[in-house]
Parts: sequence; C-alpha cells; structure tokens
Amino acid sequence: MAFHPCLRIVVLLLLTVCFEQPGFSQEASPPETKPDSTANLPVVKEDAPVLNPYQNVDAVFKEAVSLMEMVLFYRLGRSERDYIVFERNSVYQRERGSDADFVNIVPDDPGQPAMLTEQQIEVLAAQGKLVDGQAKPYQLGTINGKPVEYVTVKLDSPDGTVKYGNKFAWKASIGEYRILQKKRNLPGELTVSQSTVEDWNSHGFLKTTSKPKKGQPAYLLSEPVGGIPIVVGWLALGGLFFTLFMRGFNFWGFRHALDIVRGKYDNPKETGEVTHFQALASALSATIGLGNIAGVTIAMTLGGPGAFFWMLLSGFLGMCSKFAECTLGQKYRYVKPDGTVLGGPMRYLKVGLAEMKLGLLGGVLSIVFAVMCVLASFGGGNMLQANQSGSAMLQMFQQGRLQQVSDLNDEIKDAAKVEKIDEMLTLQKKKETLVTDISAFEKRFKIIYGIILAALVGAVIIGGIKRIGAAASKIVPSMCIMYSLACLYIILTHLSQVPSLVVQIFTEAFSGAAMGGGIVGVLVVGVQRAAFSNEAGAGSAAIAHSAARTEEPIREGCVALLGPFIDTIVVCSMTALVILITGAWDNNEWIVEQGLEGAALTSRAFQEEISWFPILLSIAVTLFAYSTIISWSYYGEKAWETLFGARSTFLYKILAVIAVFVGTIVNLGSVLDFSDMMILGMAFPNILGVVLLSPKVRKDLMDYWARYKAGEFKTYK
Repeated sequence: MAFHPCLRIVVLLLLTVCFEQPGFSQEASPPETKPDSTANLPVVKEDAPVLNPYQNVDAVFKEAVSLMEMVLFYRLGRSERDYIVFERNSVYQRERGSDADFVNIVPDDPGQPAMLTEQQIEVLAAQGKLVDGQAKPYQLGTINGKPVEYVTVKLDSPDGTVKYGNKFAWKASIGEYRILQKKRNLPGELTVSQSTVEDWNSHGFLKTTSKPKKGQPAYLLSEPVGGIPIVVGWLALGGLFFTLFMRGFNFWGFRHALDIVRGKYDNPKETGEVTHFQALASALSATIGLGNIAGVTIAMTLGGPGAFFWMLLSGFLGMCSKFAECTLGQKYRYVKPDGTVLGGPMRYLKVGLAEMKLGLLGGVLSIVFAVMCVLASFGGGNMLQANQSGSAMLQMFQQGRLQQVSDLNDEIKDAAKVEKIDEMLTLQKKKETLVTDISAFEKRFKIIYGIILAALVGAVIIGGIKRIGAAASKIVPSMCIMYSLACLYIILTHLSQVPSLVVQIFTEAFSGAAMGGGIVGVLVVGVQRAAFSNEAGAGSAAIAHSAARTEEPIREGCVALLGPFIDTIVVCSMTALVILITGAWDNNEWIVEQGLEGAALTSRAFQEEISWFPILLSIAVTLFAYSTIISWSYYGEKAWETLFGARSTFLYKILAVIAVFVGTIVNLGSVLDFSDMMILGMAFPNILGVVLLSPKVRKDLMDYWARYKAGEFKTYK
C-alpha cells in the first residue's frame, strides 16, 4: 500500500528528529577507586519542610514538571560526564529550643573550633560562610533520633586553593579532575589528582549521592553533556522544513508583507474582526517580552556571543513556520453569524486533516492542542506575566530602600571581615527594621496591584479580539519604541565597537563553547532561547491572525512571517549589542559574585550606560506583561470554546481575570513551569499537523503569487 506523500514527509521529519546522532565523546571513567570511608561520620537528618496549601499544590505540579522535562527536554545524542563537588564543611548543633552554644558534631575537627556562640554564627553568616546563607532561623533536624537545631559552615580546602562548592570534571587525557568554572561550566586551569580526591573523600569533603552508579563510589556524580532537547529539535527542524518547502518565501515575500501591514490592501468590507496590523500587534504582544529582555542575556551567558547567531538563524527560519500556521488559521477559520471568528490549530488540525481522510488523527491533535493552550494561558500567559510585572513595579517603587539594604549588606560584610561585632550587630538591626518595612509594603502593594491589573485585563478581554487588537496596536508599538530608543542610544554612543562585535557573534558561532559542548552547545543554546522568544511553531499566533479582515489566507500568512523578524531579529539584536557593549555576558562581578542572571543582568547592563534605566525597564516589563496577558487570554478563550462550547467562554474570562490576581500575590513556581512547558508542548501536535497540510499551503501560495504578479489585487492606500 502506497503512503500518502505528506505522510512520507512527516515520517522523514520524525526519523530526522528521533534518530540519535553520536553526541560528544564521553570522557573515560576515572580509574578504580577505594570504597567510601565516610560512613562513620555523624550525619544530621534534616526535618521535612512544613508546607502551606500553596506549596502542597506546587509540589504536585513539580512532579508533573519533572515528567515533562524528561520528555520535552530529553537530549538526543547526549553523553555523560563524571564529576565531583567539593563540599568541606563543619556542622554545629545544639538541643532544639536550647540557648546553649553550638557544638561541632565531629570531635577534634581539624583546625575548627569545638563550639560556636550565636554571635560567632551571626558573623559567619555576614561573611557568607553558612550553607543556607543566614544564621536565623536555624535549620531543624535530628541526630540519632534526637531533635536538634544546627548550622553548616562552609570551609575551603586545607591548603586554601579549593572553595566550597567547586566542581571538577574527570579529564581522561590528563588523568586528573579539572575544575569547571561557574560561567558557562567550562574547564579551568586548576586540576586535582585521584589520590587527592580519595583523601578528600576519606575526610568527608565531597558531595555524595544516595544512588551511585553500579561499581562507582557515592562521591562520583554524573551529568548529561551536549545533545539537543527533543522540543528544540522539533521546532528547529519544523522551521527548516517550512523554509525549504515554501521555497524561501521569507526572502522573496518580505517586501509584500510590509505593504500588507501598512494597510495597502486593507478592505474594510472583508470578513474578520481586526486589521492586518492589529492582528500582527496582537500576536507580537504575546511574544515580545522577557524573552527579548532576558532570553538574549541567558543565551550569551551560557553560550557566549556565538549563541546569538543561532538565535538569529532560528528566528529567520521561524518566519516560514509562522507563515504556514497562520495561513492555515485563516484558511480553516469559522466565521460565526455574529461576525466573531474561531480559528487557529484547534480548527485546522481537525477540519484540514479531515479533508485528507485523517479525521481521527486531526481530532486527537486538536483536543491535545486545546487542552495545552488553556493550561498555558492560565499559567505562563496570565499568572507568570502578572507575577513578573508586579515584581518589576514593586522594585521600581522600592528602589531606594532596596539600595539601602544592598549598602547595609556591604557594610555588614566589611564589619564582619574585621570582626567589629558591635558595629555589625547595629547594622543588622537597622537592616532587619528596613526589611520588615519593605515586606509589609510588598504585601499591601501586591494586593492593590493585583486588583488593578485584573480589572484592566477584564475590561479588555471581555470586549473580545476587537478590543484586544485595539489595545495591542497601541501598547506594542509604544513599548517597542521605548525599549528600542534605550538600546539605540547605547549602540550609537559606542558605534565604533559595533562592527567588531558583529564579527565576534559570527566567528564564535562556529568556534565558541557553551556548557562544555563546543559548537553544538552554542547552537543548542541559541535555538532554545529563540524558540522561547518567538514561539514560531507553537501555533498560538495562528489564533490571533485568524481574526484578521481578509478573504486571502496567504495574505495574513505574509503578515505573520514578520512576527519572528521583529521579535527575534530586530528587538533581540539590539539587546544583544547592548549586552556585548557593556560586557555583561562575561562580567565576573555581576554573574559570579552578585549572582545576576536574565532580566536582572540585562537591567544591570543598561544601568551601566543609563542610570535611570531600571525605572524604564520596570515600565517596559509591565507593558510587555499586560499585552501578553490580554493576547494569551484570547488564545485560551478560543481553545476553551473548542473544548466546551461558545456559551461557556464567559466562565473562562472570569477564571482568566482571577488567575491574574492570584498570579500577582502568590508565587507558585512549579505551576508556572508546568504551564510554560505546555506552550512548548503545543508545538508537537501543531507542527505535525502543519507539515501534513503544507502542500495545501504551498499550492495556495503559488496561486496567490501568480495573481499578485498579474496585478489582480486592488489597493486602498
């Protein structure tokens, strides 16, 4: 029996993605080692944390997140690397509830005091030498069934060359362990021999696992290295397939797309709810945001400047993914008697595949996509955005007091270094009072902000896509202009550096190193961040574009391909140049010492050039978040309608508004991680369906382009 030609394409694509290519060469395991000799050392068993109702919910979702990570982020072609972690410490305990001094649980601990007073522990905390970072509240646990409170003091190696938490990977070529740097997890110069490692182990200086590999000591840990996460490969190969299958339409259709967006072909009498520009703005409002502000910085801190080249390439390939899915969104949309539109993957997966005699597959893919879309809209689309915007605005209002806390922390550390105890304690009391005031203001602010944001969201989403499109068409250009002006100011004031930085991006794309993975590591980091940034292939944008006023599906597909270009190639490029100009991607003080990453590192980079930028960034993040919420609420509403019918959509809108408020006041980390993964998960049913339907898209494209070249389309501007 002959296979349908489209099915052959899908099979080839699946084989390409799922066939595991050889990964990075795995370093040989270390030589035979002696058994662990730390079994007789005293061990404190930490008490299980007491969870509140929110944390209990979060714990349930954490399990789901772990399972999804195993699937979505399983790395094809990966290898494993053996490593050790130096964790020399001294544990001090006392009977729970006692006010006595803390006693070292190891008698005659070499070079360490037998006891510590509370005051000495506070000094150690100020010096950053406690594992949990603070003195009080003390950790709770048991020793041989006896309830105790305890602290763990971080110690360096006896010779002072190795710090607590240093990580070493086995390097077979030199027969030793080589230190891994905090930045990009790359090998450093410091090495240690196997005999030194065994000596550390005998003294209990190494982190251990309760489930060691068979025949290996408990201190020998392993981690995956290299490879490509399945979801990233799926999105990247989808973009490559659509670019080739549509004959590079993102090249030769670009100018025509610009003409459409500026309204040259806008006919107000055509069926639909919004203009081409409003549809594009609605789709962009769901993608432009922290992916542009934080995503670029994350890519370059992990993979170096070269990672951004692969972000650019992925954005370029994603243009044809958006074109194909949004064309189908228009082609198979359903215009209801009241003029409102139901479109997107929920429609074209079901109806389009039914036309190809694949109705059962289409129905399953449609339902899977709709469920994922609803969950993604509540979490990543609403709650996460509300939480981030609230935090950004809170930081803006609290900036002065937060700076005071930062200054006090520095003064406390300085006093602790020279052991000026009285001065340190006075400063700590001042800090505690300030932190209490900040915390009290935060609780009040989040409730008020949550109510206001929920009301503003409700006022827009209850009005439907027309009101969403109108709001997005004003917010998106405004926030892009505001953010872009700040970028351009920094770029223009360092214009002489730009050519060399551009060269650096391209050269390091093929010679750099990321997470110890060489060129493939750089590529993976860049592709992954681009996927999170523009969501090309996820299918979400097709829902917004299906509502555009046009009778030509290809025309709206042309508009959609501008999305990844604006999102990734334009906005992200400006961020990347700023990060390179300021050196933020490789700044030891900011990344290693201060622990800055993502949006916080981006903000610090801009602040280096524009002192007041954190205020601008707070406003930008709030606008980005608000526009994302209203667009994702629309996506979720249409997916909800597919599952439960049009009469129930008002219930969804109420739930969406509630989710905004809850997201502002509660931080449910794993719930939000789960919903973010749902966004990526949407790519699996969507890309599979779009690949099957792509011959229809290409046929329509060739017909449309022939009519366009013949001058058959009426213009209005």
